[in-house]
Amino acid sequence: MRPSLKTKIALISNGIDFDIDMFSASSQRYYENTYGYCITNRNVKREHRIPQVLRLGDNLVVSVLRREGSPWRLRFDGERLALYYLDEYRQDVELPEALPFFGKTLKDGARTDDVISAYGAVTPGFFLYPDCHYFDKGKPCGFCSLRKARRTVGKPLVTEFSRERVMETTRIIQNSGWTIPMITNTCGTPPDDEGTRRAILEPLQAIRDAREPGIRMHVLAHPPNDFRLIDEYKAAGVTSIAFNLEVYGREDFARVCPGKDQHYGYDRWWDALDYAKEVFGEYEVYCGLVWGVEPIQSSMEGMEAILSRGIGLATNVFHADPGSVMAKHPQPSEADITALAEWEAKLYRKYPKARTIYDVSMRNTIDWEIHNHYMESAS
Repeated sequence: MRPSLKTKIALISNGIDFDIDMFSASSQRYYENTYGYCITNRNVKREHRIPQVLRLGDNLVVSVLRREGSPWRLRFDGERLALYYLDEYRQDVELPEALPFFGKTLKDGARTDDVISAYGAVTPGFFLYPDCHYFDKGKPCGFCSLRKARRTVGKPLVTEFSRERVMETTRIIQNSGWTIPMITNTCGTPPDDEGTRRAILEPLQAIRDAREPGIRMHVLAHPPNDFRLIDEYKAAGVTSIAFNLEVYGREDFARVCPGKDQHYGYDRWWDALDYAKEVFGEYEVYCGLVWGVEPIQSSMEGMEAILSRGIGLATNVFHADPGSVMAKHPQPSEADITALAEWEAKLYRKYPKARTIYDVSMRNTIDWEIHNHYMESAS
């Protein structure tokens, strides 16, 4: 395994300890965490200006998970941002670049900072319908802090995405000078299919109509009740789609995601994935699993079950978010993450047509690193 990936795994598992206000007075411009859909740090305020990710070198980024008592420490040594382990210097790290499509004002007066969501360090997109009706039913997924984030520390991002607003913003993204291989859209969960059409499909159609040729459009959404809506996603210009089961084991799925289990159903979720594969094609549909919320063996079985069906794999490592049902659940150990990574590497060799959603390192997953052979030593 490359040292850079080993460090990333350690930081995802243990988090990083640092003074919560160490970035507040920084004059540097960088991409700050907006807490748009989760609270990754305790007692945090927006004025703390905690960055979205750290750049580790070797083309890797990692989420900034502040965890008091972690053996990993972050501090400024003069102008340098340095990473320490048990007071031993390990390496310098860098802050994510400020994104060039922020800081603009739209014709309707909205700021692009409040319209665009960015994923990882470089991938722009939108968060459409930033809510989930399972909270209203008292049955959210246990790891999810979406509603708490939106009502507390989360940046007040817009919730209305008119056709004009979306098209203008899409053109700003494309004209920013930034390399835009993909526009990605995370979608909340409306209570019904008609709500999905209004709040999600209509903005996607606007992106399609403003998008330049060659730019892919990815969507992460809850599967619909009427599978014909999946065909409508395709017609709206979506090139790949993810329906994240999150938990493979049937009993663990019911425990961790009671809303999905009781109001949609485990088997129906698989049916939606299979239908979507027929619409979008092999490995253009993805299913996400969260490492650390079920036994390792179950996650391993789930990863192969997904890939063996011609569906792409999208994993994420559990982080205990304040405001979530599982706020006190332990984060997976380095050994567990490594074991899952080794298995995923074997699966990518077994299913060579499979690929990752993003062709860059992302903050709280190591799919891209595994797919790009970081589990092997650098030559």
